[in-house]
Amino acid sequence: MAAARGYWSSLLPLQKAAVVLGVPAGTAVLYILYRRYRESREERQTFVGDEELEVEMRVPRAVVKSIIGRRGATIKKLRQETGARIDVEGEEEGEEAALLISGSPVQVCQVKAAIHQIVAESTPVSEQLCVPQRAVSRIIGRGGETVRGICRSSGARVLCEREAGASLCPVRAIQLSGTRKEVEAAKKLIMEKLMEDNVFRRELAQAAVARCQRKALLGSRWEPEPLPNGALEHRQEHEGLPWGEGLLSLVPSEETVEQEAESEELEEPGAPMPKFEVPSPDFAFDADEHLEVYISAAESPDRFWMQLVGQRSLQLDKLMAEMRQYYQHHSPAALLSDVQPGDIVAAPFAADGNWYRARVLGPQDNGNLGLHYVDFGDGGEAPRQALCALRSDFLSLPFQAVECGLAGVVPTGAGWEPAALDAFAQLTHCATWEPLLARIASYGPTAPCPRPRVRLFAVHGGVSLDVGTELVRLGHAVPRPCHGEPEEEEEEEAPQDAPVPPVAAAGAGEPGDPPPAPVPPCPAQAAA
Repeated sequence: MAAARGYWSSLLPLQKAAVVLGVPAGTAVLYILYRRYRESREERQTFVGDEELEVEMRVPRAVVKSIIGRRGATIKKLRQETGARIDVEGEEEGEEAALLISGSPVQVCQVKAAIHQIVAESTPVSEQLCVPQRAVSRIIGRGGETVRGICRSSGARVLCEREAGASLCPVRAIQLSGTRKEVEAAKKLIMEKLMEDNVFRRELAQAAVARCQRKALLGSRWEPEPLPNGALEHRQEHEGLPWGEGLLSLVPSEETVEQEAESEELEEPGAPMPKFEVPSPDFAFDADEHLEVYISAAESPDRFWMQLVGQRSLQLDKLMAEMRQYYQHHSPAALLSDVQPGDIVAAPFAADGNWYRARVLGPQDNGNLGLHYVDFGDGGEAPRQALCALRSDFLSLPFQAVECGLAGVVPTGAGWEPAALDAFAQLTHCATWEPLLARIASYGPTAPCPRPRVRLFAVHGGVSLDVGTELVRLGHAVPRPCHGEPEEEEEEEAPQDAPVPPVAAAGAGEPGDPPPAPVPPCPAQAAA
């Protein structure tokens, strides 16, 4: 301290004045420089944040729709969140489109980052999804309604191409194209349909087992066999009673009816028998469309009956259970006082004693009435007293049996030999409720409505066989000459989307059923 004082005292007066004035002046200069530095920095920050910019950004034209969004929702959201102006150029040429972005640098940067993310997510992708062949009709839906709904909901393009022989493969390839998000959404919707089909298949398998137990004999059309003396043999059922008496035993006695009438309201006894007023739905299929069917009854390859596999198969089982309960354990509707050919009635079947819907064909030589069981195609007969009127709600389900003929083959001789009939029944799993594939080949001129001629494909030993080709290989049939089936030849040459004549039968219009196309109704079937 003494040294400092000595140094200060050694300075001249002029030097002391310079020191006293210089220190504050230097401090002031430093402060001024610092203030200018701060002000210049603040001015620079204001410039960066507030200066209006206009930037052109080029993006692939394929992703412009994703940037705009449905009804402009995406681009409106970007404008609101960033505050920038975003315009899309109107030109539609070239592989790229220009976006004009206006706003502050911060806003422009935010918009560009968001658009880069949209472009990355909107890059077109294509995937192939393999699904079971049996589920294709559920994915496509009635008239393509389901697949169009999948396209609308997901935004992806779903294409199920038709290739020669593709319908005979166990799996079918479905092409999905769109953005990654759209493709994933479409896959999710298709997987939901596959899960629905799996549930339906389990229910169908359970119903088929039960149907085999009670309906196995309905698969063959029984005709009375002549006895040595020339008389007709009638089956003996129900503990040795004659066939007609056995069926009569299924009808509740008048005493039982009176007792049950006290606890259940019946239809008026004098009410007329209900007629069939709800015709079976008419439907048409493309020439190459494959349908999943059951063969329920067969007389020959030229005349057999099939049921379309679908929700109506389960509805038919439910209907049969309700009819069995109503006519066996409850009072039936009023017994018929008069029956005319063409009437639709409730009739028991002698082979199993259950009740089914049947059309009256007419009187037989033995006094019984000939019957055609409309849901299975079987024929039979019963006494008039064994028939009952159908309850009105039992007519809500359309008839399920479709009368068909096998396309492409004719018998080797004048008619089909018994061995050919047995082979046909075995190849088609007749009345065993194993599904086959049927393809509509043509429509014959059979009155009153065109009868479809179909090709059948059945699985035996893990191999899909063409039933007609197999009959030819076994020597039971020969190929049909081309000139002998002009309808089929024309149908084969027609385009895939060409309409075909209607078939008056049931089984279409439910989930899981093949997609039909609307056609005019068949008056003859409606009258039946």
